[in-house]
Amino acid sequence: MTEHDKKTEDASNEVADLAKNNSIMKIIRMAVIAVIAVVIFGLLFLASNSGKQSPAEQVWYESATVGNLDAKNYYVMYTDLMCPYCDVFSRVVMEHWDEFESYLGENDILFEIRLTDYLYEGSGIKYSRDAAEGAYCAMREDKFWDYYHGALEALWKDYYSKGVGDSKTSPAISNLPKDYWRKIGHQAGLGDNFDKCLEDHETVEEIEEKTERALQVAEGMPFFKFNKFSTSGFDNNWGWDYVKRYLDAGLGKSK
Repeated sequence: MTEHDKKTEDASNEVADLAKNNSIMKIIRMAVIAVIAVVIFGLLFLASNSGKQSPAEQVWYESATVGNLDAKNYYVMYTDLMCPYCDVFSRVVMEHWDEFESYLGENDILFEIRLTDYLYEGSGIKYSRDAAEGAYCAMREDKFWDYYHGALEALWKDYYSKGVGDSKTSPAISNLPKDYWRKIGHQAGLGDNFDKCLEDHETVEEIEEKTERALQVAEGMPFFKFNKFSTSGFDNNWGWDYVKRYLDAGLGKSK
C-alpha cells in the first residue's frame, strides 16, 4: 500500500468513526429528550390532579349523602326545605327510593344534599332558618335522612297537598306552629340533645357559613351540580322521569 493509499484509508476511517459517533450522540440526545418529555408529562399530570378532590373530601356532611364515598361520580343538590320545588324533587326521589339507590349503585354515584336557609337569607322567610336548624341538629346525631324525609312528608300533608305554599302563586305558609320542627325531630327518634340544639340555636353559624358557600355556586333553588352538568329549578308537576333525566344528564346520557 502506498503512502497515499494509507492516508486515504486513514481519512476514510476517521470519517466513518465521526459518522458513527454522531449517530450515537444523536441516539443519546433523542433518548434524553424522550426521558425529559416523560418526566415533564408526569409532573404536569400530577399537578393537574393534585388539586382534584375525591367526593369524600368534598362532602359537607357524610350523614347527608347516599351512595359510595369513593364513587367516580358526584351529584350535589343545593336545597332549602321551604322551597316547594326543591321538595317536589326530593319527594319524588323518596317515593322511588329503591330505584334511586339502584341507579346510584349501578352508575357509581355519590349523591349529597346540601341544605341551606337560602330563602331566609334571600327573602327573609323565617321558617327556612328554623327548618335548617332542625336538619343540622339531626345531622349531629346521624339522623339527617329521617328528619329530612319526615319534614317532606309533614309539609306535604299539612300544606302543599292543600294548595298552600306549593308554588309562587299559591298562598304562603303563615301559620306554622312554633314546635313544628321539634315534633318532626321527635318522630324521627330524636330527643333531649336535639331539643337543646334547637333551643340554643347551636347550628346557626354553621348554616350561615354553608349558605354563604351555596350562594357563590347556586343559581336559584333547587340547584343541581353533577360532573359537568348543572341546572336549577324543578317543576311541581314533574315526576320520576324528570328526576331520571337530571341524573342521566350528569352522566352524559342526555343533552
